[in-house]
Amino acid sequence: MTTRPRPRPGVAALAALLAAGALATAAPAAHAAPAPTVPAATATPAPIALTLPAPTGPQPVGTTTLHLVDPRRPDRWAPTPRPRELMAQVWYPSAACGSPGHRLAPWIGAAERAHLESDYLGAAPGRLVWPLTHSRQDAPADRTARHPVILYSPGSRADRSFGTLAAEDLASRGYVVVAIDHTFDSGEVAFPDGRLEVRNKPAVFAMTDEEIVAYRAADTRFVLDRLADLAAGVDPDAEQRPLPPGLGTSLDLAAVGMVGHSMGGATAVQTLHDDPRVLAAATLDGPVFGSAADGLDRPLLLFGASDVRPARDAMWDALWPRLSSWRRQLTLDGSGHGSFTDLELLLPAARSAVSWPADQFDHFLGTLDGSRALAAQRTYLAAYFDLQLRHRPTPLFGGPSPTHPEVLVVR
Repeated sequence: MTTRPRPRPGVAALAALLAAGALATAAPAAHAAPAPTVPAATATPAPIALTLPAPTGPQPVGTTTLHLVDPRRPDRWAPTPRPRELMAQVWYPSAACGSPGHRLAPWIGAAERAHLESDYLGAAPGRLVWPLTHSRQDAPADRTARHPVILYSPGSRADRSFGTLAAEDLASRGYVVVAIDHTFDSGEVAFPDGRLEVRNKPAVFAMTDEEIVAYRAADTRFVLDRLADLAAGVDPDAEQRPLPPGLGTSLDLAAVGMVGHSMGGATAVQTLHDDPRVLAAATLDGPVFGSAADGLDRPLLLFGASDVRPARDAMWDALWPRLSSWRRQLTLDGSGHGSFTDLELLLPAARSAVSWPADQFDHFLGTLDGSRALAAQRTYLAAYFDLQLRHRPTPLFGGPSPTHPEVLVVR
């Protein structure tokens, strides 16, 4: 297990002293005339450029967004009456010869970025330079085959961008990944008309955990309905803008899986229970709420962090004997709850700009090196969906892997 390097002691404290003007010029001699006080100069910290590793599969990746409106469902979390409205992002294998003219998509948009920095990270504006992804915006889709579809649900207060590294990697291996921003439970969601909708915590917390997960699962079923429209040649986007050529015909909706992190993991488990179109699901360190706790008859992967959390463990223990199909439980040794998101790779470089206490930072990310955490997750998620959606055998779930010793097969 690899431990993250700690920042040099004293640098942050010195910067704070400089900012407060605590280091003043030397006092004049007692017999001299008083000189005007000159504040000490404060150095502006250099911006920190963040980067993302490339996907590992052989296919180039394209991405696009969908603005989806459900006129039949009033939004119970919105501050004013309106229909339920979602943003989803699609990553997909792109045509090898149709992508160079399309720019690389940003990891997060400008409006969401500013709110993420101030509300989630407590970082000063301009301190962080967020990366571009390895996906080309609106590139034509690969039309040589239909590709299995994987839905992704982020955790509460998280955004769809938090799962970009997993999504890009699966798309590079031949999957279409559709990530859902659950408006007013996601941290921030930007819509095409310029609105930025942030988490409405009082409205969300007015529901029980079971109601929250059921509401998110309803979002997921609605998105899957709209993907069926797209596959049938109907543009589901509320903007009615041209979508990437070939995107609809690239979807294999007879092979659908789902993965989610934290409350998104609970959403994946509940959707697996509710919707027979979803053939297999994986939860990344998520709880189990609602009717899914009564049992499931399709494959489920439980992939957890290594910190001790009795409530999560009790939920998984209670669910285990009620799983009547393929099942596995894995632990990522040395990991924290945030190790299953892109922040595992982004935050270590941004640490000096993030206002979290050191113990919160370390608990969130754990001690496992981020590159190893990412490699393990990419390998095991791809193997799981290859097994369940493409019926490709793998030895990975039978015991320890010498390539990924940090992944423990619990049962």
